[in-house]
Amino acid sequence: MRSPAPSGTPPSVTAVDQTLPRQTSKGIGAGDIVLVDKKGRRFHALVTELEQLESGRFELVVRPLDSRISWRTASVREVVEVWRRVRRA
Repeated sequence: MRSPAPSGTPPSVTAVDQTLPRQTSKGIGAGDIVLVDKKGRRFHALVTELEQLESGRFELVVRPLDSRISWRTASVREVVEVWRRVRRA
């Protein structure tokens, strides 16, 4: 017999601040899932925060969905695909 589905959203997903505007050229925002290509290794990650460097470029603070990945940051240039998080009314 199947176990019942978990109720509610995981706290890690709801903890992301939804008030931040999407500022990058690819429209990436906190809470989005991205496919990152770092040195030929591709992995999916959850964007937790955006940081703008002094040069004006954006760096993403990410949490990889695969526990074998150790990278915690990515540049916008390394992002291959974006899945945007949609707010539900």
